Amino acid sequence: MKQQWRERLGTVTLEPCAPVVAGSYQQWTLTLTVGSYGIDEGGTIKIAQRLACDMQPVQFSNPAAPAYCTVQTNGAAKLAPRFAPKGHERPWMIWCVVIDVYDGSLAPGEIVTVVLGERSGGSPGIRVQTFVESAHEFRVFVDPTNAAVARAVVDSPKFPIVAGEAVELVCIAPSQAVVGEAVEVFVKGQDMWGNPTAVAGPVELEWEGVGEVVVEGCKVSFCAPGSGRLMAAADGLRCYSNPIAVSETAPQWHRYWGDLHAQSDATVGIGTEEEYFTFARDWARVDFASHQGNDFQVDDEDWQRLNETVRAFHRDGEFVVFPGYEWSANSPAGGDRNVFYFAEGLPIVRNSHWQIPHVPEDEVSPAHPADVFFSRLARLVPRDQVIIGSHVGGRWADVKAYFDPEAHNLVEVVSSWGVFEWMLFDALDCGHVVGVMCNSDGHKGRPGAEGPGAGEFGIAGGLTCVLAGELSRAGVWEALRNRRCYGTTGARILLDVQIAGSLMGEVVTDVDSVDIRARVVGAAPLEALQVYRGRELLAEVQPPEFRDLGDSNRLRLMWSGSRMRGRGRRVDWSGVIRTTQATILEATTVSFDSAADGITATEPQAVAFQ
Repeated sequence: MKQQWRERLGTVTLEPCAPVVAGSYQQWTLTLTVGSYGIDEGGTIKIAQRLACDMQPVQFSNPAAPAYCTVQTNGAAKLAPRFAPKGHERPWMIWCVVIDVYDGSLAPGEIVTVVLGERSGGSPGIRVQTFVESAHEFRVFVDPTNAAVARAVVDSPKFPIVAGEAVELVCIAPSQAVVGEAVEVFVKGQDMWGNPTAVAGPVELEWEGVGEVVVEGCKVSFCAPGSGRLMAAADGLRCYSNPIAVSETAPQWHRYWGDLHAQSDATVGIGTEEEYFTFARDWARVDFASHQGNDFQVDDEDWQRLNETVRAFHRDGEFVVFPGYEWSANSPAGGDRNVFYFAEGLPIVRNSHWQIPHVPEDEVSPAHPADVFFSRLARLVPRDQVIIGSHVGGRWADVKAYFDPEAHNLVEVVSSWGVFEWMLFDALDCGHVVGVMCNSDGHKGRPGAEGPGAGEFGIAGGLTCVLAGELSRAGVWEALRNRRCYGTTGARILLDVQIAGSLMGEVVTDVDSVDIRARVVGAAPLEALQVYRGRELLAEVQPPEFRDLGDSNRLRLMWSGSRMRGRGRRVDWSGVIRTTQATILEATTVSFDSAADGITATEPQAVAFQ
């Protein structure tokens, strides 16, 4: 059958079809030899990439500019190319070149040649997507009959996208250690886009903290209690580890880090599920993870395969993995919810079967709006076996309209989509008792260490820390259900908070006043510690170093916010800062997350940025 469709739709070649560096500029020639069906007048050829792809959009008007594209044929028909962000259906959307055939038809055997990043007119080429992928695909679709039904050709070209040269080191160590017990330290390189690379040369480790340490290869033993960090050096680069708290004896609660929310190529991400969990375990070095595919794309075979993969990767004491999915309703019906299961073998309760119409609807799914989903889930899954989280993503969760207090333990306030503290405030407005998680919601195959790209996922992914009795499914699950967790924008900071002697996640009642005690050890100098009651800021504590900044000749300008809660929320803050009675001596960026952004020009009285 594959050979039959190859003959009917045609064949595609790509030159070169070899590994390329993420974020580099390239030129490709894609050649379609028309199949036995030909392509009718009004028919279409499409070249599409997966939703997460942040390759530059092509343009057809300026041969000297980046991403210039040409389209030609040796046939008599004419071709009209255009870039169409929604030129095909999910997940082959966002980046799509659509070529319409007009003033004639294409005959079998005729050639269509597409040059992406055509350089002959002075263009530097087209920028490759910024993240690595073992088998990146230019998927080619053909509609030979002018029926507006395009089908994929057999064997679209694939090639690897690999990491570039390391520009920084990353050193990851356990957040806690016990005197005399060795811990393993992991050091990796990262290119400018956050893709990991192995360290070629020997790694030197030095301790900056209380007491002495013994270093043996990648193992470090501590001689005294206290806190500090490791300095790692290799390949001419240096970095600091996350902070490490060293105790005389094992603590009651251990800090474990994880990313509970991202996707693979089973839905709209990239890479297989095996690559997904391998990256989380071996490159991101997180302690726990889950997989969250959009429910309306996950058929029964997908769900069974995911459960089998989760079972294969999970190891108590080493790497804890939970099965799960994303209940992906539109916001008016409740919005995106994370569903985490304690164990394999539980049913997927979908919001719809939109992209899997071959899966029969039954008494399990579809289940929407969210109140129907909550009641269906309560009937089918034991309450202690499920945790529900709310997040923003593409379809923001409306926790004011729909909330299940028995299973709804968590809200996600950071992901690669942005920072969404307003969701926590929405929950608190309603009196909901929730814990905080931060994850990547990454689609780029890097759970636990998702870097910002050049597309819609513009910031680094977050991380969730649990305070658990042990690294096991039972231990991590108990911490999440009891909200004994906190989230960060990716830094593995140490955070201890007690209110009236109670730990984070506990509920304090029947008190007239409370004593709040907090200890924070950051990965960088801390600016402030803020205490809120709902949306009200009650107190702010700053280190002494930040109190005298009014006397400095440094000026920090910051902005924040979004247009709306939905997908169109991103704001383009590009602009120019000008001075009239002062000279700019130096300008640096603060929180410019993507390597695609930064200062574009500096003058004595102006700074331009994008």
